[in-house]
Amino acid sequence: MSLHRYLLILGSGTEGDVQLARARAALAGEGRILALSPVVIGDSVVAGDPHRYANQAVLLETALERLAFNARLKALEAELGRRPGDAACAIDLDLAREYGADHELRWENPAKLEHPVFVALAAQVAPIR
Repeated sequence: MSLHRYLLILGSGTEGDVQLARARAALAGEGRILALSPVVIGDSVVAGDPHRYANQAVLLETALERLAFNARLKALEAELGRRPGDAACAIDLDLAREYGADHELRWENPAKLEHPVFVALAAQVAPIR
């Protein structure tokens, strides 16, 4: 069985720390959490959004290939309370990078790492080598 390592950016504007803890528990059921950044609470990274968000980076190892894992993340978001048009965003589980066994970067979604907050969180758990 081949294992895949993914960098995720988690965010929640509703019950921040509580939702992130629920998300981490759900993710642990999908694979093995290898590293966690601290939780950072701050203003939205989206201009004009008045909500505050809790964000965290997670490095997770799982047997699921990227497309299947991304679909599973969307299902977990729904299970954790995410609804279309949810202004404060109950939970956001974004797939940002995939790494190989030797920590080499295999794939990246640059849109998920545009903001310096997310770049800083990512660097704490999975620097690019």
